[in-house]
Amino acid sequence: MNLRIVASAMLLAFALSAPLAMAQEQAPAAPALPVTPQAWRATALSDLDALRDQLRDNSPVAADAENPATQRWFAEGYRRAHAMAERARDQAGYYYALLSYTNGFHDPHLSLGAVMQIPGSRWPGFVATAHGDDVVVYFRDESDSAAPAIGARVVSCDGRSTADFRARNVYPFTLNPGLAGDRRRSAPRIFLDRHNPFGPAPHSCVFEQNGARRALTLQWRDVPAGDAGAPFWAQYNLAALGPGTSFGITTPAPGVTWIGVPTLDDEAGQQLQALIDQIRSGAAAMRAGRAIVIDVRGNGGGNSEWGKRIAQAIWGDDFINALPGDNRAGAVDWRASSANRDYIVSVTPELVRQFGADSDMAHWAESATQGMGSAIERREPFWRAREGDDTRPIEPSGGYTQQRPSGASPTPAHVYMLSNGTCGSACLDFADIVLHIPSVKLIGADTSGDGLLMEVRGVTLPSGLTSLTLPMKVYRGRGRGALEAYRADVVFNGEWTDSSVRSWVMGLIAAQ
Repeated sequence: MNLRIVASAMLLAFALSAPLAMAQEQAPAAPALPVTPQAWRATALSDLDALRDQLRDNSPVAADAENPATQRWFAEGYRRAHAMAERARDQAGYYYALLSYTNGFHDPHLSLGAVMQIPGSRWPGFVATAHGDDVVVYFRDESDSAAPAIGARVVSCDGRSTADFRARNVYPFTLNPGLAGDRRRSAPRIFLDRHNPFGPAPHSCVFEQNGARRALTLQWRDVPAGDAGAPFWAQYNLAALGPGTSFGITTPAPGVTWIGVPTLDDEAGQQLQALIDQIRSGAAAMRAGRAIVIDVRGNGGGNSEWGKRIAQAIWGDDFINALPGDNRAGAVDWRASSANRDYIVSVTPELVRQFGADSDMAHWAESATQGMGSAIERREPFWRAREGDDTRPIEPSGGYTQQRPSGASPTPAHVYMLSNGTCGSACLDFADIVLHIPSVKLIGADTSGDGLLMEVRGVTLPSGLTSLTLPMKVYRGRGRGALEAYRADVVFNGEWTDSSVRSWVMGLIAAQ
């Protein structure tokens, strides 16, 4: 693997953890809030311009001709956000005007966070969930006799279908309708009031149950703060994507092996290693059985090496090592700016302290500093990092999820990867292996997708009210394009409870 890519990935982990450690040592004083509508408007416009300038000068988005959609949103998104900022009159107007801009890039490594204290959320006495294409009531306040019954379908809100309501009031500010998991997350989000003046919560909705419809004016109330609100948030999170899987191997039926892989994070290293050891000890019998289910519900990534080791444990080292993979030529383009170079310089002493003066990390930091400096002197927008002496032409990114092989399974057991839509980052790297083995099926839901932007640093906007997570580099020639997901071979359209999902999977296995 590309040494510079590995080193910079380690830097990303350092960059994310170091500010957290500093914040724990000394929390900064809360920023002062504007006190008049005019001051909120002026602050929104000023911070929006600063946000745009940071993206232009220190991130790839404005200079990236290879990703024209990103370039278009840099300009068009600013115009739309500016129109909202002109109308900002309070804290929520300020925040959501800026949030509309960053969310429109649809890249998980480019985001806006609040430094100021955000007002609490409100709910209408029930939580909704996605059931296929429908939105239904999942949980209700039993003390509220007016709350719709569990299982009632939401027909419309404020005269619009639930799909149209989300398109106008939810997606411009949070989530991405291009990802299956985010589409499901958006169902409970309809009924969570975050005080957004540009995408307000619904006033009234029509519900249907047992063929009968009734209109209901929603009665909004605060979500309790602290531990008192925990039951609500637990139900809200379950309604969004359902429960994740748990570590371990079970045998729900003779010849059926169910492998739970909830994370690939190094913090769960002992559990992952124990899982790998257990798989290896029984792999021959698993492969000779009826079915293997690799359950990655709730898995959002971690360290890609764990996924490779799990695959090797199931299929054997030789088999996995012989898979062709995606070997196209690639590179990483770093946005060459004085601020980015200075950031690398600023973290270099800590990298040397942690990894050693002669470490790969230290050598990478020196190379990056010199490379960025040379690009700045030449007035070039990017410094390109490549592996060794690779001079092959760089191919366009994307398409790898469409290159899954056909042919017979290498094992008697049918193999299924079960996704609920969270699978991204290192989990997607795991899918790059598993789903490129003949006859393996992805079931449940599409995976998530990764953006092409990476390597972040934090930038506080001039008011001190919000901070920008700013990506400094962009991938070139990656197998999966921006937010490219694996599409499920068999989609689950039921309610995402653990029992329902497991019953559905066992039905698929019985019918194979």
